[in-house]
Amino acid sequence: MPPSAPIDPRQSMRAQLAYALRLMREAKGLSQDGLAKELYTTRESIAAYESQRNRPDKDFCKKLDDFFETGELFQGLWHHARREHIHEWLEAYFAHESESLEIRSFQPLYIPGLLQTEGYMRAAAAKGQVDEDQIRQRLARRGILTRAENQPHLFVVLDEAAILRRSHDGSVMHEQLQYLLDATELPRIHVQVVRIADGWYHGLKGAMIVLTKPDRLRIGYVEAQFGGRLVQEPAEVTRLGIRFDEIRGHALSEEATRALIQKTMETMRHDPVA
Repeated sequence: MPPSAPIDPRQSMRAQLAYALRLMREAKGLSQDGLAKELYTTRESIAAYESQRNRPDKDFCKKLDDFFETGELFQGLWHHARREHIHEWLEAYFAHESESLEIRSFQPLYIPGLLQTEGYMRAAAAKGQVDEDQIRQRLARRGILTRAENQPHLFVVLDEAAILRRSHDGSVMHEQLQYLLDATELPRIHVQVVRIADGWYHGLKGAMIVLTKPDRLRIGYVEAQFGGRLVQEPAEVTRLGIRFDEIRGHALSEEATRALIQKTMETMRHDPVA
């Protein structure tokens, strides 16, 4: 068997958890297969945890603490790792998204990625930092909404600010809003807007997504300035789902949302600044 790849524990809390697992296993003189037998799991699972392909759940971390007699070391690492915001988890999110049967997305400032035009993607990129590979990846990602089989139901709630914000080229946002209207003609896409005039609500605390997969497993995703965090603990995902429903309760109906988007497009067309 080839030697395991080194783990840098300074990279993230998830890496620290993987590092601690390998360190304690080797200190016991156990192979991955040997530890798997002690804990009634598979060698593949231990390998996946140490390579960071998967992350152990809370119950497994308790088993590790009991076996290695480390108090709550692994449980503490798990707690912080699950709350960590790192860029690499976006790739993990995309994998979950592509398998989902239902996507519930709230965005207070941006049009959600699945409904963005190429022009909008380019306009939203940091100045001088358009990544062509990323643009291609994001355009391909939209294909799940029109694929031949297993198209997900997409429920989107936007703050009105997301449809009002314009780029220097007014035509970009006009094209984006038309694309949004066209998307709402598809039977599995539902878009609603919360009006700015309706005041404060929980959505102002940040963007969030809840995915439902074929096995009914639900996964959440929340965004931050320098990365995002997958939310996988059932109780926390349930809270996100309730929060989404609370936000949606403040939104206009789908029909009223279409009318608002059309009115916004008309304003942009006649506004000389646009």
